[in-house]
Formats: sequence, structure tokens, C-alpha cells
Amino acid sequence: MNIKKLLCLVLALTVCMSALALAEGDDLQAKLDEANARIEALQAEVELYRPYYERQIVAEYGDGGIIWRDDAMKEYEAAASYYAQNGMSIDAYADSIKQSILEMLVQQAVLDAKAAELGLDQMTDEQRAALEAESAANFETYIDTYKTYFATEGASDEEAREQTIAAMAEYGVTQESLLEQMLKSYADEQLHTYVTGDVAVTDEEVKAEYDAMVADNESSYADNDTAYNRARSSGATIAWNPEGYRAVKHVLIKFDDEQSTQFTTLQNTLKSLNDELAALDKPAEEKAEGDADAEEKAEGDADAEPTEAPRSREEIQAEIGRIGAEKEALYSQLLPQAQQVIDEFNGGADFDSLIEKYNADPGMQKEPTATEGYAVAADSTAWDPAFTEGAMSIEAVGQISAPVYGMYGIHVIYYLKDITPGPVPFEDLEETVRSNALSQKVNQTYNDQVNAWVEEANPVYHTDRF
Repeated sequence: MNIKKLLCLVLALTVCMSALALAEGDDLQAKLDEANARIEALQAEVELYRPYYERQIVAEYGDGGIIWRDDAMKEYEAAASYYAQNGMSIDAYADSIKQSILEMLVQQAVLDAKAAELGLDQMTDEQRAALEAESAANFETYIDTYKTYFATEGASDEEAREQTIAAMAEYGVTQESLLEQMLKSYADEQLHTYVTGDVAVTDEEVKAEYDAMVADNESSYADNDTAYNRARSSGATIAWNPEGYRAVKHVLIKFDDEQSTQFTTLQNTLKSLNDELAALDKPAEEKAEGDADAEEKAEGDADAEPTEAPRSREEIQAEIGRIGAEKEALYSQLLPQAQQVIDEFNGGADFDSLIEKYNADPGMQKEPTATEGYAVAADSTAWDPAFTEGAMSIEAVGQISAPVYGMYGIHVIYYLKDITPGPVPFEDLEETVRSNALSQKVNQTYNDQVNAWVEEANPVYHTDRF
């Protein structure tokens, strides 16, 4: 209870006591003296507990609005639990997280008060009944979903239901809490509509948004193949394309786990052999310097084993040839299926049907790459170099590559289309750009109004109290 309210209650009770004493004909002065002494005692008690009371208030806003420490601590403990689950400590970020929590709680309290002030939390009996029915249905869905986690083995359907309901209640999930959340969401949505219902964008604003997207894309993608391909693969709206790209699809005949392990071992050995071969080609002065360093190290370590003499170029090249033969043998295990893809395509099969039938690359099975393909240019760095070279070797749209030996297996690549460089025509993107511009304006309008309401509430934060 607010301290001022407590004091007012004490005074009111005192007046009532005084009036009663007067009515009974008792000594009025004695009763008043007694009442005043009691008031002083209560005031002293209020002052005694005031520091404890104030420590429970972690934020103040508006005309007597309060955020209590216990409410803030629930949010903070939830954040700490999240950090712990991800192997991090919240301690390094404690102050900023506390401040964010208080700002969030104050903002929500201000919005709740504003919705109530405007009557936007009110609804018809029919609307409330609909929300109650929906919350009841959602609660049943929760029970069905979590029954396998919370019910004991061998429990009857009714027992399993009761056990699940009890377990969910421990996590704060009840039919009443779901309804409360839905009622809260209803008020929030009504307030959002109240603020943004009349927001619209002009043609000039849409064109400005398009021009900004083109400029941003050109800046981001002109010299960044990885960023360009990441944006395309994520389904981002592309307003500008760099030069030299084509769209391709492919069928990947993939190494199995054992073959992949063998291939990786062979690749690592091959790299070591090439490094060894390159060492033979070092200028004489670099070799002499390296030999001197080796001798100096050996002198400092009497127990060091003598350094082996380098192998000859012929020995290294023979080993490289052996590794190449082993890699070829691995690919030969996949080649019949790759050839089957080629034969079926040459026989008139649609390439998408071959992807569905043979492909092992998940990227060809999800949008937007399932439809749009991968973007590849001669200098692409986003792909296996063998894949890039194979994609660029295809002569014409609609044709396929020969079997391409890559790090994951064999690719059969299909040349889908050329990607027109430069800005994507405004007409092709107008609907998307208009929707984006409106969404941004709505969000900005709402955020500006929320910030104004919070500023009017003149919040004071006490992060040091929790």
C-alpha cells in the first residue's frame, strides 16, 4: 500500500474514533491527546519502514505509477536463465539489462494505462466469448502437446491430463493466463490501430524507398559475392544485381559419410604434398636462411632428431599422382548415378524432376533457391571452386554440365538463366516496395507515439535497487 494512503487511512480512523468519543460524552481533550500520540507513533513507524518500502520501487512514472522490484526481478531472472542456457554469464551485462527491463516494464504500463484511458481494452460480450473459446482451444492444444513430457508412464487419459495441467501450472501456463494474454494482446492491437490506422504512403515515398534500396544493394553487393548470395538465398528483395552472374540449379550426387572422410584425408594429404613441392621451388637464398635457422635450432637442442632430407620432386609428384588416382576411384563410385541424370535429361526429362529424384543438396529443396537457383559468376567465392568452374563452363541457357567433381561429390549443373545486371525495374518491385515502405512508416509512427507517451510519463529508474 502507498505510504500516503496508509497515513490518510490512519487519520480517517482517528477522526472516527474522536467522533465516537464525543458522542459518548467522554473527555474530548484526553481522547484527542491519545489520538495525536497514536498518530505520532504511526508516523514514526511509517518512517521506520519507509526505506524498505522505497527499495521495493524500481521505477516511477506518471501520476503515482510504480514498477515493483519483484516484477522486475522475474524478468531479470528469466534473462539470466536464458544467458546460462547459452553458456554465458549475465554479470557483464547486468546494468544494461536491468535498465532495458525497467524501460520495457514502464513502457508496457504506460501503454496499458493509455489503452484503458481511451477505452480500447473494452469489448463486446461476443468478442470476449470468442477469445475465451480460443484460449480454451489453445489450452487443450498445449495439453495434447506436452502430455508426453509430463504424464507418468501407465497413467490413464484423465490422469495424464491432470498431471499435465498441474505441471504446466508450475510454469505459469493456465487457461486463465492464456486468456489474460489474449485480452492483453487485443488491447495492444486496438491501441496500435488507433495510432496507425490512417497511415499511408505516397507514390513519391515509394519511389524514394525503391531508389534507396537500389543504392544500398549496389553498395552492398558490387564487390561482395558472399553477401549477394546470402541475400538471394534468404529470400531478401533484390533491387540491384552485379555484373556477370547466371542462375544455375544442380543435382548433387553426394559422398556418403565414409567416402567423405576418405576424401577429406586425401585432400589434406594432397595439400601437404603441394606444400612440400612448393618448398623445393623456393629461391636459394630462402633455402639457405631456412637451413641456417634449422641448424641453430638443432644446436640449441642436443637431443633433437636429425632432420630428414627433403624428398625429390619425382617422389613427391609420384605421391600426388597416387592421391589423384584414389580420388578418381572415389568419384567413380558416384559416376554411374551422375551419368543416369545426364542420360535422363538428354532423353527429355525436366531438370526439376531430376532434382526431386536424385539430388542430395537441401538448398535445391527449399525456397527461394528451389525456384531461383544459385547465382554464380566467374569470380564467385561463395561456392566450391569446382562448382563455380563447372557452372561457368556451360555454353547456353537450358544446357547442363559434364559431371563436375567437387568437394561434396559429383554435380550435374543446369544453366537456368542469365541474371540481368543493374537495377531491377521499378515496376517489378513496386508492390513489394510499397508494402515495405508502408510497414516502415507504420512502425515509425507507432514508435514515435509510444516514445512521446513514455516521455510524458517522465519515468525515473532505480536500477540500483535490484
